[in-house]
Amino acid sequence: MTASPPGVLDGIPLFDRFTPEERQSVVERGQVLEVPAGCVLMQQDDEGDALYVILEGMVRVLRRDAIGVPVEIGLRRAGDCFGEMALIDGGPRSATVVTQTACRLFKLERAVFLDVVSPSPLMLAKLLHELSRKIRDVSERVVQEDLERRTKTAEAEVARHRAITIAVTGLAHELNTPLGICVTTASHIQSLAEVSVEELREPAALLAENLDRAVNLVQTFTTIAALHHAEPLEDLDLVEVLEHTAALFAMDHPESRLTVRIQDDRARPWLGYRAHMQRAVIELLSNAGAHAYPPEDAIPVERREVEISVSGDRLEECPAWRVTVADRGRGIPEENARKLYDAFFTTARHRGHKGLGMTIVYNTVTGPLAGRVRVESSPGTGARVSLIVPQAM
Repeated sequence: MTASPPGVLDGIPLFDRFTPEERQSVVERGQVLEVPAGCVLMQQDDEGDALYVILEGMVRVLRRDAIGVPVEIGLRRAGDCFGEMALIDGGPRSATVVTQTACRLFKLERAVFLDVVSPSPLMLAKLLHELSRKIRDVSERVVQEDLERRTKTAEAEVARHRAITIAVTGLAHELNTPLGICVTTASHIQSLAEVSVEELREPAALLAENLDRAVNLVQTFTTIAALHHAEPLEDLDLVEVLEHTAALFAMDHPESRLTVRIQDDRARPWLGYRAHMQRAVIELLSNAGAHAYPPEDAIPVERREVEISVSGDRLEECPAWRVTVADRGRGIPEENARKLYDAFFTTARHRGHKGLGMTIVYNTVTGPLAGRVRVESSPGTGARVSLIVPQAM
């Protein structure tokens, strides 16, 4: 701590209405602090005993959610104040504040401030006026954010119902063909009841094959419907989850002949849903095996590579992880990229693909994982699919 230089509060909105002499009387009773990055300046629910003014640097403001996990709700920069309500009521802190960078702060103890303003009702009135304005601004912002959140929720609900309608219509269309073949084949088998077993072999195989198609469609559709079912929230290492997912994929899909590399060996703490992340990544790996490196391209095994990386990101001003699944395959033509998330869209129906993989990825990430999906690709350069999810759900 050091003595406060003159004029340190000039230009600070909270003290704008004070005269230079009044500001100087406050400055003389405060202290300047040099604080390193990562320092906790105050904890939520602690007793409020001081006001801080940021002279240089930036701080993070966090609040605990319903299960006690700290969630970042904003940043404060040079010229901003925090802890100002403590000057009036000395009540518990409403948030935790941590320095994002090295900071230079002006600190004013509540008891000291009351000594300064108590003899001057005019100074107290000016401070209350400024605090009232600030509270009004915050209230208006909260109302606006709530309206925007409600609007987004309503729009998402409309989009969800539209997607369900499209998916149900598509499922009915997809099921119609194999079931129609099954009905016709079963009728044909009945008419062949008097012939040899050998003559029944082909229609029986056709019946079994199309019943399998129908069952697989129903199972996949059930997977989409189950995406919003509750999963246990876990404290996880995201890199470990991805390594386990890659191993599971290799065991369950040896025919893909993919080499999956995790490009990160650092722990990435994540409070999230293991099963949902695994589901999304497995679908992306399946897509890479089927579309980035299709059988007709006869690509050598050593070139059938997929890289998975994790990096820090932001999602609506909150800390997030970006999980990127990248291949070096065919890439995605622009006209197909626009339809990637459409249920039953596929360019490989002739190979038995249903066109639900990216639908599952999108619904999983934007639904239970509360994140975003980004796709970057062009023909011949491969594809990069990024899943951006909150670091703490």
